[in-house]
Amino acid sequence: MKNCCFCINLRTATLFLAILGTVTHFYSGLTLTTMSDSFQDFDRGTVWGLTIYSYFSGIACMAGAIGVFKNNVKKLRFFSFYYWMDLILHTGFAVASAAMLFTLHTDICSEIIQDGNVDFDMETCEAVYIQSAWIITVAMAINMLLKLHFAFAIHSYIQQVQQEQSSYQQLDNHEDTIVIGYAPMPTTIMNEKSQKEDVIYVAGKEYIPDDKKQQA
Repeated sequence: MKNCCFCINLRTATLFLAILGTVTHFYSGLTLTTMSDSFQDFDRGTVWGLTIYSYFSGIACMAGAIGVFKNNVKKLRFFSFYYWMDLILHTGFAVASAAMLFTLHTDICSEIIQDGNVDFDMETCEAVYIQSAWIITVAMAINMLLKLHFAFAIHSYIQQVQQEQSSYQQLDNHEDTIVIGYAPMPTTIMNEKSQKEDVIYVAGKEYIPDDKKQQA
């Protein structure tokens, strides 16, 4: 993947997702913390779990933003791992919610009609409910597809950073290498040099052995 949403740079998209997640998740965690006393009708364990998860999500997104600014692959991997886990959790929640929407229509419409404040019958209520359930299901499916696309964009950006860092390391290693050229001495020059080294002078004159005189 070269761009996010076909037109946005991968680095820009990853940074935007990280900053947006940091702000929203920390805000959710602070909201749940300050309003914890107002949720007396809910399970304390559920509220506490959502609060901890919100703070953990904020920390993971903050690590992703720092990783983008500093090109830190470890922090980016942690952010990517969190994003995939969050996608899996949201997908499971969406599937469970969709299943509940399409199984509770009879019970919900029965309670609405028994209330007596509506002017439509059971058949009309169920038809409107099913249409609303389909709209909600399609919206959740689109949201999951977008999150899947964003997860692949973050993964592609990490691969891009790794490739850039490996290319920089190869350039640094190439610059630190000193190449010494070696040109072998021609054979004729070596022979002449060896011949000169074998010359013997006697009384200032070159001494030529008898075997070399016969060869000459």
